[in-house]
Amino acid sequence: MKRVILHCDLNCFFASVEMLYYPQFRNVPMAIGGDQERRHGIILAKNVLAKQRGIKTAESIVEAKKKCPELVIRQADYDSYIYFSNKVRQIYYQYTDKVEPFGIDECWLDISASISYFGSVDTIVKQLLFRIRNELGLTISIGIADNR
Repeated sequence: MKRVILHCDLNCFFASVEMLYYPQFRNVPMAIGGDQERRHGIILAKNVLAKQRGIKTAESIVEAKKKCPELVIRQADYDSYIYFSNKVRQIYYQYTDKVEPFGIDECWLDISASISYFGSVDTIVKQLLFRIRNELGLTISIGIADNR
C-alpha cells in the first residue's frame, strides 16, 4: 500500500483564534506580538490584512508599526491557542490514529489505512477543510505527499 501523508497547517493560527473572540479585528490589520515592556517585542502572527501591509512574522513590533501605524497588536493568549489546537487534533484523530504534531498549529497525518474507509484522499481532505471551518471557525492548508 502506498503511504499517504497529509501536512495540515492552520492558517494565521494565533490571529485567527483572536478574530474568533474579537470579530472587529477581521477588518483591520492585526498581529499577535510579544510584550514590549518585557523586551519581547516581535510579531508572532498576523492576519491577512497585516500581511498585505508587509508585516512579517518575527520582525520587531517597532518596525511593523513603522510600516503600518494602524496595526493593532494583541498579546498572545496561549490558553486559547492550546484549546483550539486540541479541538483540531480531536478532529484529526477521527480520521487516523497516526497524528504527529509539529508545534501548536501543524500536524502530519498518515491516512494510508483510512482511505478505503472514507473513500478517497480527496474526501478526507474536503471533510477536514469543511469540518475545521464549520465546527471551529478556522481555516487550514493541507498538503498531500507520500512522506513527511
